[in-house]
Amino acid sequence: MGGRSKSNSGQAELICRIVPMLQGSEPESSSKINITVLTPYTKQLKALRNTLPSSVACFTIDSFQGRESDIIIFSTVRCNNEGDIGFVEDARRLNVMWTRAKLALIIIGDRGTMQTNALWKRAITSCVEVNLPPVSD
Repeated sequence: MGGRSKSNSGQAELICRIVPMLQGSEPESSSKINITVLTPYTKQLKALRNTLPSSVACFTIDSFQGRESDIIIFSTVRCNNEGDIGFVEDARRLNVMWTRAKLALIIIGDRGTMQTNALWKRAITSCVEVNLPPVSD
């Protein structure tokens, strides 16, 4: 609130749960999968870098242009009743996120917020939704 850059701690926590699932149980594997986390906001980038292992690359969409990764995890950050998705409604920025994953693209976000945009709605309907079980203490 109050600043231009945004963050979403819930999405950062969820990404921290997903990354170990993707890395598997064989860290010494010769065919290590590259995982990259993208986000539109520098404030979210800082939160992700503070919580994820250093082996996971984290970038803003703008700073990742021209690169690829085996798996892209995209944190949309935005979650609000107004359906305001900010500058990720720009198709050029979305092109970077949608086209840079070699094996898989995982989108972390609020469906209700993101689907207010026609481009996002069309993209989300082509995705497979996965619900993770609650974390047990």
